[in-house]
Amino acid sequence: MNRSRAVAMLGILLMSMWCVTVPGSAQSVNTLERGPTAVVVDLLAGETVVASVDLEAGDGVLVGVECEDCTVALTHNGESSESSHVLSLVSESGGHAEVHINATVSETVRYFVVVGSVDDHPTLRPAPSATATPHTAGRCDANRSCVDPERGMLNGVVSQELAPAFLAMGALDGQDEFHIVEALQGDTLEWQWLMTTGPVDVEVYFQDSTAERLDEQRMSLTAAHVLPADTPPVSGYWTADADGRWVVRIASPDAQVGWAAHVFRHAAQDPIDLTDRNLTVGSTVTGHDTATAFFDWTPNTKLTATHRFQNTHLRFDQLMNGVWVTGTTVNLSSGVVHAVYPYPGVTAGRLVVNGTAVFAVELLAWSYADLDGLEAPAYRPSTLDESNASWPVLNLTSTTRASLTLAVHDAADTYRLVVDGWEDSIHFLEFTLDGDVTGLEAQIWDIDQTTGEVLGTEITRPITDQLRIGLQVGRGTHYVQFRLQDANATITHLWGDDVDPLVYTVVPGYELMDEGEEPWFEPSDEAVRWGEIARWFMGALFLVPVAFVLVNLRRERRFAEGLVEKRSRLTWYVERLNAGESTAKASRKDLVRALSAVAQLPWEEGRKAWGTPVQTHTTDGLELGIWKVDPRLAKIEQAWPLVVGVHVTGGDWNIAALRFDAPEGTGFEVVHVEPRFLYQGEEVFLDTLKEGHRVYVYVELRGPAGAVDVELNGRMEQVPFASRVPRTVLKEEE
Repeated sequence: MNRSRAVAMLGILLMSMWCVTVPGSAQSVNTLERGPTAVVVDLLAGETVVASVDLEAGDGVLVGVECEDCTVALTHNGESSESSHVLSLVSESGGHAEVHINATVSETVRYFVVVGSVDDHPTLRPAPSATATPHTAGRCDANRSCVDPERGMLNGVVSQELAPAFLAMGALDGQDEFHIVEALQGDTLEWQWLMTTGPVDVEVYFQDSTAERLDEQRMSLTAAHVLPADTPPVSGYWTADADGRWVVRIASPDAQVGWAAHVFRHAAQDPIDLTDRNLTVGSTVTGHDTATAFFDWTPNTKLTATHRFQNTHLRFDQLMNGVWVTGTTVNLSSGVVHAVYPYPGVTAGRLVVNGTAVFAVELLAWSYADLDGLEAPAYRPSTLDESNASWPVLNLTSTTRASLTLAVHDAADTYRLVVDGWEDSIHFLEFTLDGDVTGLEAQIWDIDQTTGEVLGTEITRPITDQLRIGLQVGRGTHYVQFRLQDANATITHLWGDDVDPLVYTVVPGYELMDEGEEPWFEPSDEAVRWGEIARWFMGALFLVPVAFVLVNLRRERRFAEGLVEKRSRLTWYVERLNAGESTAKASRKDLVRALSAVAQLPWEEGRKAWGTPVQTHTTDGLELGIWKVDPRLAKIEQAWPLVVGVHVTGGDWNIAALRFDAPEGTGFEVVHVEPRFLYQGEEVFLDTLKEGHRVYVYVELRGPAGAVDVELNGRMEQVPFASRVPRTVLKEEE
């Protein structure tokens, strides 16, 4: 049963106990589960409550009752026994058992029943070298798996479902019994009494393969015992210092005693890593016998350790310059706060707990920094060259709460004052300390920002119950200090003793007395030099596009001259295609590049570069040339590719366009043009052509006609004009 259910029913949860409340009746029957069970029932005078359980051979039953005037009876296989407190039985053959509880007066009755298998315990202690079968012991591998400090106790706890794995039972019959538990070095044995029907003594021997020793710690119950409802259970702890086994001796002065206990085997725990924990919100270190927890130690932070339970032996070690400085071991009493302050330069720490049977140490970090995570130094920088990053900057417009940490002999706090302003400006700074200012004094310094010399200073002590100081300063960095008047008389304790700090609040006041001269900064020689470099650099960047154009024109010119040398470029494409030396795509790319390159050559040289045209036409102010291109170079499938050259020898053309007419049948459609002029239908728009202009246009025509007429039309010298090549160009020569 979980804790919330138990609280809802009873408001308590004790260890491994499963606790329920049932109403009283003339004859109410409850079924018991294996393991420990606690039941609370309200009974009227003369009423009886019955609890039943089925037993197997070798099972045992222990029952105890807490009441003012009642009796408990235990029946099994027709036999019955009765008591006013505790009873037990061991079933040799199994069968049905019942617990009858009868109230003589009306009252609330609590009864506790343990049902489980009775272990076969030897009555002679085995020798260290002898082989012995280990008995029941539940293993707890994690340090919090069987311990819950939130319950207000540190005794082992186990759920009802897992209880049989931890439950040990026995029946003393005038002889001692020995319960054997295996052990690894560092393991801790917890023996937790659930019930006995008489007084018992427990001794624990630890054995390795060659020797044994009797532990000094013993447990004694002077009378019959039932797991209490409102106090922690009775537990004993033993820790193994080597691999071996525990031999637990259970003895009693009475002839017949039944007993039941929870046996926990708490595993030795590895070092605990707290370096990723925020200790300012706290962390709990739980364990048995020994534990080591590592953590980062932030500068100007004290650590406190508290323990709500039994005394705990612990110490704090500090890592300084790569070397562990061992702390002093203290015996921490329950509820006492133990505080530790870091030495200068400490970066990490470790908590070491030892010699404590079971513990739950609560760690908490407290910052004693004055401002912005910095502890204000006790002095001011001696020169301007000394870094002042360690001095916190005191706010000139809002209050600051800080303290003199007397525990670390902090007798003075020095703050930076950063004043912004123009040259020759004058500022008045005033600071008032609120709080217990008895025994304090304040000093402020006006520092020369060029030489570091002190231009002026003031020292003030409290007047009545107030401490106030002020000074006129220039712009720049200055300092103020709050300190004890007589540190030797005030600080009489040892460094690190946890004494209360002296807390104070700084209330600033500020007034601009003279704003000074608004600065004008003449550019330095460096600024002038870099400005000159920047201008040359930007000028060079502006020339880059010009250089690019010139280089590109030169490359195109060389390419064109190469075309003239090779001549008949179109025939060359065909030959390379036929020989498999080039692809149609590569040849078409080369052709497109050649269009602009050939246009830079004189007209006659350009004609030779392309090869013999299939048609030419010369008229006043205009020359036209037409070249057929191998259809394999066409970008559009089944298109008819042509190259048309236009050379304007006289006048200027506007709104010029090439027109491709089909002499008969359906007209042509222009489907692709290079260079990328506008085109629509059967026309390609060349726009403006100046005198002396040369242009070569690659077109792809789509249509069923086998011939085409080519003409150039537009306006020459603002007069409509058209020039048609007189002969039709045939797609296929006859």
